[in-house]
Amino acid sequence: MVGESTESITEKRISNSPHWQNMDSQEIRRLYDQGELSHLLPCGDKQQDKVGFTKPAAPPTCTKIINVITCGSNLTGFTYSAAKRRATETKGDRPETSCRVSHADLTAVAFDKEDIHDSQEHHDVLIITLAMANCTVRKVLVDIASSVNLIMLKTIENMGFSEKDLQKKTIPLVGFSGETANSLREIVIPTYTGGFNKQVKYLVIDGPSTYNVILGRPWLHLMKAVPSTYHQCVKFPTPWGVETI
Repeated sequence: MVGESTESITEKRISNSPHWQNMDSQEIRRLYDQGELSHLLPCGDKQQDKVGFTKPAAPPTCTKIINVITCGSNLTGFTYSAAKRRATETKGDRPETSCRVSHADLTAVAFDKEDIHDSQEHHDVLIITLAMANCTVRKVLVDIASSVNLIMLKTIENMGFSEKDLQKKTIPLVGFSGETANSLREIVIPTYTGGFNKQVKYLVIDGPSTYNVILGRPWLHLMKAVPSTYHQCVKFPTPWGVETI
């Protein structure tokens, strides 16, 4: 058997087994690639790892780096010079961090098969319902790509807020294709989630939208929340355990 490949040796052993004689070569090859025939491989020539799967392929060789220029955020500014200036100004003013760690900080957030409510394949975005200022607000999009929290002007009006509740703040918002729109106002709304009533800042925009509210990274980081579009839920740690929306 000198010079024979592992595949040919495996096929010979399969052909001599009554259980596999009626199986065609393509099916045998498929089982071989999946590692289900590792028990028939010659000793020392097993290519599969301990769990029966083939080893992952090596990454391709990258010959070029593709960069992108993006705008900033309402924390660091919306230009490179503004972000650089803020970093310089706050470098020596950062308070000393405490070594005290809360119970919530030590709580692990994980997803498992019990969080899957629909076994069908989907590509749905993550939409939740929130209690905001004594109103139940539906069609709230959780968007990790957004650097701000947004609320529609029509939603503000339906919730009963008046002009005096809004603060004038115009910030350019850049869309996926580079188009720019300006926010009209800013508002702070108490937002209740999982036992916490947080004062959350939203930028108000006017225009047609499928959603009432878009929760971006500011809210996710405030709650230390971890969203999963696959599991269609958001989880975040609390002193009394992990809450799920």
